[in-house]
Amino acid sequence: MGYGHVAQAFLPLLASRSEWLGRELGIRPVINGIGTRSRGFYIHAGGIEATLLAHEQDPRGWFSDIGIHVENAEAFISAGQAVGASVLIELTTLNPQNGQPALMHIRSALTAGMDVITANKGPVAYAQAELQAMARRHNVQFRFESTVMDGLPLLNLAQFTLPAVGIRSFRALLNTTSSLVLGMIEKGFTLTEAISQAQQLGVAEADPWYDLDGWDAVMKTTILANTLLEGQLTPQMVEREGTRDLALDDICATALTGSPIRLVSSANRKHGVLVAEVRPRRISSDDILYLGRSTSGVISLETEAMGTITLVEHEPSVRQTAYGILSDLIILMRQRNNV
Repeated sequence: MGYGHVAQAFLPLLASRSEWLGRELGIRPVINGIGTRSRGFYIHAGGIEATLLAHEQDPRGWFSDIGIHVENAEAFISAGQAVGASVLIELTTLNPQNGQPALMHIRSALTAGMDVITANKGPVAYAQAELQAMARRHNVQFRFESTVMDGLPLLNLAQFTLPAVGIRSFRALLNTTSSLVLGMIEKGFTLTEAISQAQQLGVAEADPWYDLDGWDAVMKTTILANTLLEGQLTPQMVEREGTRDLALDDICATALTGSPIRLVSSANRKHGVLVAEVRPRRISSDDILYLGRSTSGVISLETEAMGTITLVEHEPSVRQTAYGILSDLIILMRQRNNV
């Protein structure tokens, strides 16, 4: 559901790994439906092999020619479940106000007994605990690795390889668009030129001000705080300050001193209370987050058992987000088949 930059990157990636999926997991990925608000919702009862669909110049158009049209998203999910589709991959655009209508779609799919993988931050930020509980009740899985740092295995790392490590806090650069825009302004580009570049690369939200006003980072910070620090935050509980009001001269001047401004996310406990924020901060050269002064994503975790752990995703693109979806799909299939 949804066919923007991420879905367009995911389909050929899935096709390129079809042989591996068959050899390692004994599965053959087929697409039973493609649905978008702009082009409509279509179901194909037999499913189309990912390898065939990926070679089409316009998979949505091809699907609409051979598929059955259904009237809306809810009918799309019901029809998919009826023809045997087992996973909904939800890739619609972010609504930072309440996570809708993606939240409603995910609820419907879980209730119908379908596993769900999403890269949409909104539903997870607003209803993570509810959706995970719903998945358990219906004996399905809800996975969302790509909501935070693209394909970097951060959430899966915490779940599978750092059990009981005791994460105390984190600091991070989570928003590629703001880092790209600030970096280009430092080099003399205008704000309009910088935003256009982010859109061309496919890293910006449909509305780039969701990035620059800090909403994208707030969603990610909420998810991380609730997942890694066992919090119960909502996005409104995260203090937010974006880059909209930064003067261009100040952005350039601080960069010249060697301490560029970047949009920093952080969360920690103060007197037993979990607090989180997103705001522009100057990054000095001895700060570990300085590694992300270009467009690299960086997160530094303070833990009880392992000290400081820092992960860096160098120059992420939409392909990394697509890989995060693929990795969730592989984990889902392995757990379903006890592989």
